Amino acid sequence: MNTKTKAKVEPYNGEPAIMINGVPYPPMTITVPISDPSYLKALGEAGLKIFYVTANTDWNQPGDDKHPSGLQRTLADLELLLTAVPDAYVMLRLNVSPPADWVNAHPEEMVTYSDGSHERTICTSVGREPIDGMHSLCSVAWRRDGDKALTDYFGELESSPRFDRIIGFFLCAGGTSEWYYPIGLVKSNGAYGDFSESFRKEFEGYLRAKYKDEETLRRVWNRPDAAFERPVIPEPSEREYISKADSRIIDALRNWEVEGRSIGMKLDMDAKLPAGVGVFLNANGYANVADFFAAWHEGTANTIVHFSRTLKTRYPDLLVGAFYGSYGCTDYFEGSTATGTLTLLDCGMLDFLAAPGVYNDREPGGVVAQREMQDSFRIRNMIYICEDDARTHRCKPWMQRDAMALYSVRDSLETLKRDFARNICEEINGWWFDMGGDWYNDPDILALFKRQREIADFAFSLDRTKKNDIALIYDTQSVHHVSASTDALVLDFYRTSDLHRIGAPVDWYFHDDMARSDMRDYRMYVMLNCYYMTDSEREAIFAKARRNSATVVWLYAPGFINPDADPVMAVENISKTVGMNIDMNAKTAFPHFRVDPGHPALSLASGSRRYGYIDRDVHSNIWIGPTVLPPAYLNPVFYIDDTEADILGRYCSDGRGALAISRKHGFQSVYCTAKVLRSDILASLAAWSGCHLFTRTDDVLYANENFAAIHVNSDGKRVIRFKRPCSPYEVYERRFYGNNVSSIEVEMKPGETKMWSLAGAF
Repeated sequence: MNTKTKAKVEPYNGEPAIMINGVPYPPMTITVPISDPSYLKALGEAGLKIFYVTANTDWNQPGDDKHPSGLQRTLADLELLLTAVPDAYVMLRLNVSPPADWVNAHPEEMVTYSDGSHERTICTSVGREPIDGMHSLCSVAWRRDGDKALTDYFGELESSPRFDRIIGFFLCAGGTSEWYYPIGLVKSNGAYGDFSESFRKEFEGYLRAKYKDEETLRRVWNRPDAAFERPVIPEPSEREYISKADSRIIDALRNWEVEGRSIGMKLDMDAKLPAGVGVFLNANGYANVADFFAAWHEGTANTIVHFSRTLKTRYPDLLVGAFYGSYGCTDYFEGSTATGTLTLLDCGMLDFLAAPGVYNDREPGGVVAQREMQDSFRIRNMIYICEDDARTHRCKPWMQRDAMALYSVRDSLETLKRDFARNICEEINGWWFDMGGDWYNDPDILALFKRQREIADFAFSLDRTKKNDIALIYDTQSVHHVSASTDALVLDFYRTSDLHRIGAPVDWYFHDDMARSDMRDYRMYVMLNCYYMTDSEREAIFAKARRNSATVVWLYAPGFINPDADPVMAVENISKTVGMNIDMNAKTAFPHFRVDPGHPALSLASGSRRYGYIDRDVHSNIWIGPTVLPPAYLNPVFYIDDTEADILGRYCSDGRGALAISRKHGFQSVYCTAKVLRSDILASLAAWSGCHLFTRTDDVLYANENFAAIHVNSDGKRVIRFKRPCSPYEVYERRFYGNNVSSIEVEMKPGETKMWSLAGAF
């Protein structure tokens, strides 16, 4: 259908932007209950012109004598909003879930366990009452009936004069509308899933696409009974590497032996499980387990593709997106919302994906880390949208106001400035999400929004092309080959603790993109969880790094699992990847190492600090506890044993190599045997590689070619060094901090944010 309003994601001044009838709209959007006209009007006057409006089909919300149907509620909300803000545009936050009676009437479409049972649950996008079982998120019957519901809904909605203010559709389903399963795949009685016909078909399709023939499938799975039509569902014992491996290792670490006498428990210190080698899935014999979880995630992604195609076919000139792609604050295995991301990015049916920021360390002085690799979106002309559900001092205590330390209007303003700076400098979109109905209904916050709209408009008027020096590289396939604790440490907690404190801005990609010609070259690449790597993937990384003799920093077990090698999982695969001889011990060891700060590659590191683990307080603002960090350990443990490598760091325990540089591959290959590498070492390596550092004080830093922003957690002077002489203009104070200067020194207070325009005043 042709619509009066045309909304697309298109390049604008160098980077993708939401364009409505040819006009760019910067990342100033909001989700708020459509109830208070005066509040809505105030938001519109502050410059917020795109509103997300929650919507349900009549199928999901049929209505009755006392309650409006989904369509009736949508029409009423549109009328109220557009009366208050006549020039507003609307993104429908569209729930495509089935109703409870449909789910209960279709047990064959439910997640099914090995004993034939289902799990009674609450799925909030279906309703607030328990349903008899969770419907499969890859149900073909749901897709079919959901399409009919959308046809009926839009057939009537299109007749409304308000329809032309709609610019797109944000698809919601599953737990809290975020496309995850609110149930587990293993029940307390040992029954496991999923044996539904819906998932069987999805699993079969995934395997046919990946392996082409059953002979290859049987060889890789090491199972003569493997078949496309009836793929084997892994038993609980084959999934124990996900959580039980770490539990056994931690139990072993908590107990000790003296002179042969056991004190407390005596456990197998190797902590090996039948399907695991330390924290890894044993890829030499259990590839079926990783394939199961990959198909589980692909099934959900394929349903999003289905509904996106339905809407894009009907409305090719409007936007379509969905929640998906959570690599933080998530269940990496049973949740189904992570590893199908590239399927969505490459399907051609979506304009954006979205997720809330991670719920760790959000208080003043902290950082709201993201869950996606947003620069992989940019090179596909897509946008990543952060649901900025930023709490304020106006929140009720139960909405984490205390946990996020937001006690005053100053606390609110400084954290809102911090998160806005991230969106502008990292070129991601965002919507403020007011779940309380009045979180931002404060004159100071509304004045801040008005100024931020001016900043955003100015930012979009400039050349927005990103030219950062550092790329952080993640891998989707590795996620299901390693324990949940390891995934969380590297993909989630590490982003909170260190990766925004390097002193230089960074870009975020999936490693698959290093083979793309439209991913530009960087001075330094940090390979964060690239444990699974084919020969061609490894060669693509090498070729990219060789082009400008870049530095590649490898962490823990790069290329440990290579489906092209024999055996598939072997320490020799790591040696081939990093260009050094590596030894392995399949026992538990501590990751702590010290470095030689006299080496030019470690100029900002400390010779007395222990490295190899996160040494900061990382904690949740939602699930309150002492810490979310696991104890620091390695199992298996890797050592650098290469006389030709330049050893930079050695294990504290035995002096063996833990950090080294090799140039065998034609670029600087830096290998760290720990899972994480502290920000000061990354900063040292970045400076050594020719990357520009704006700060050297371990603060949160956002910057691009036009802006620099810093958010601090302690008192004191900060020095900000610019790429080139400029006249830095603080955008909230509206004053210059110098004229044609290369650096400035600023006195700052805890929790304070400052953001400078490097392109003049406005």
